Amino acid sequence: MMSLVERTMPKILSKLRINNTREFPINPTEVNAYNSFSDNSIIVPLAFLTYPMYHLGLEVLNYGSIGSVLGHELTHGFDNNGRKRDKYGNYKQWWSNDTIQTFERKAECFVEQYDNITIEGVEGKVNGKKTLGENIADNGGLSHSFVAYKNFKKRVGSEPMLPGFEDFTLDQLFFIAFGSIWCETSIASDIADQLENDVHCPNSVRVNTAVSNSRDFARAFHCKAGARMNPAKKCKIW
Repeated sequence: MMSLVERTMPKILSKLRINNTREFPINPTEVNAYNSFSDNSIIVPLAFLTYPMYHLGLEVLNYGSIGSVLGHELTHGFDNNGRKRDKYGNYKQWWSNDTIQTFERKAECFVEQYDNITIEGVEGKVNGKKTLGENIADNGGLSHSFVAYKNFKKRVGSEPMLPGFEDFTLDQLFFIAFGSIWCETSIASDIADQLENDVHCPNSVRVNTAVSNSRDFARAFHCKAGARMNPAKKCKIW
């Protein structure tokens, strides 16, 4: 053990607070993205920047898919854990007390909203407190990606309609693309295990709850006020 420590610790210490551009902490073939709080960085492996997350033919689809995920990782820097790190990744209070109190009040809305959500045929419930960071990131990422798309549309103009989907508006396609990246087929026991052990909600919950908090989604699909996908009470921080 001492020999192992002698070999590894100098290498670890040499990296402390030094950005080594020659090294990449994640396998480039991994399809995922990360926010590293300790060094205030967002890591996006090469495999993530390919189809079906990217290069979907229309920019509106790219914004709805990879754009919302990149927004998710960015928002993590301002979630219930990321907000406690400064620009250097140090654990430090850099918000005012009033800002923290406002944040925690708005975050409680998410805790209450997600808490005890169930999935038909699956044992267990969503734990709103345990999944808070991911839920804040899901909602914030979706919201800001849509804002980014609208800004793109102002600069470039409307894109051509998607063949076979001419009955859908471009705004609707944005949300369809967002939902499509979370499509999955899982057995009940896997989802039950996720509810118990994972800080992420099951994908169906991630999609449906995030879009139900979005006024842009409600406008795009003309959801009636008070409908399941357009509840009167919505949660929003970023």
